[in-house]
Amino acid sequence: MQREAIIRNAMGSTAIEGFVLSLPEVAALAQGKHEIKNLSSTERAVFNYLATLRNIQKNPPDKLSNEFICEMHKIVADEASHGGEPGKYRTIQNYIVNWLGQVVYMPPKPQDVPELMNNFIKFINTKSQEYLPVISSGIIHYKFVAIHPFVDGNGRTARILGTWELLHRKFDTDHIFAIDDVIYEHRSSYYKALQTVSQENGDLTHWLEFYLETVAESLSRAWHRITILPKTTASKSISLTPRQEKLINLLKDAGDLSAKDIAQSLKITIQGVHFILKPLINAKMLKRRGGKKTGKFGLA
Repeated sequence: MQREAIIRNAMGSTAIEGFVLSLPEVAALAQGKHEIKNLSSTERAVFNYLATLRNIQKNPPDKLSNEFICEMHKIVADEASHGGEPGKYRTIQNYIVNWLGQVVYMPPKPQDVPELMNNFIKFINTKSQEYLPVISSGIIHYKFVAIHPFVDGNGRTARILGTWELLHRKFDTDHIFAIDDVIYEHRSSYYKALQTVSQENGDLTHWLEFYLETVAESLSRAWHRITILPKTTASKSISLTPRQEKLINLLKDAGDLSAKDIAQSLKITIQGVHFILKPLINAKMLKRRGGKKTGKFGLA
């Protein structure tokens, strides 16, 4: 579950920024199946995010500093940035635009960034303890995005900091749930929730409601994955795609089904059915019963 949470977080957070890979592709990167020098920019962005997540889980600092944030950004944005020097606060004005190219937010002036970041870090180190961990995580996420201290990679770094706060405050001691893949699925609502803060004169209520709902959904999904995994797979390592989760639930409710029945239920081709079945059968989560033509698939 810990490994899967890291993979899902990396997949979701980088996909929000346009670096889109499938869950199996992210899992392959997490397993070190690619040479760094041969990675595409998308693969590099995901690889960097995985490395940063592992770093904050293994060596989380007790307090944040400018040095730590810059070092974290340096890892996140290395060869996966659209501008600026990784690990260096911006010295130019940047903008946030929508898909039409229209400016929807203009961050503070570059000369104000150092002081804003000092105040931001002071808040985290001295005031965040006054809030529940999930609340302070949401506040930290928003405040960092609002400052936008780097030319690029601010969203990824903000989500890393939100995760760091939950880990630092012992909210997710087992590292088993992933917020970022849920945010990716609701990215339109994510951006709207962020924008409401400036539209409502700094009121964080709507944003925090969205953030809390996201955390609740990610916890619910983690618990669901725990309950649907057969006990016989304890020694196996597999990250379930959403479609594979639907398949397991389907078989749990309906019993053994043919490939044709599965294809109709999931609205995919027969070839697609066999594609999602293969890793589940290899992991001994599912089993084929009967002949090649008349066989059916069910839980092992």
